[in-house]
Amino acid sequence: MEKCADELDMAQAHMERELQIRIAAIQRRANDGLGRSCCVDCGEPIPENRRRHVPNAVRCSVCQQKLEHHRDPVRRSAA
Repeated sequence: MEKCADELDMAQAHMERELQIRIAAIQRRANDGLGRSCCVDCGEPIPENRRRHVPNAVRCSVCQQKLEHHRDPVRRSAA
């Protein structure tokens, strides 16, 4: 029984360390001011200027605008 507990402790320690490594990598990317290099929708490069201003950007500005327009069910009419 003690051997099983030791193995579980080791597995948990490994998982916690792995999580810390991933969190640190995400924080480094955020601190660098650079998010993804390519848009998840169209695959085109995300301009560096956008990545610096929106570090967590996963879409280029064109695809982001399309997404936001699609999500907004209220269409504003021209007056």
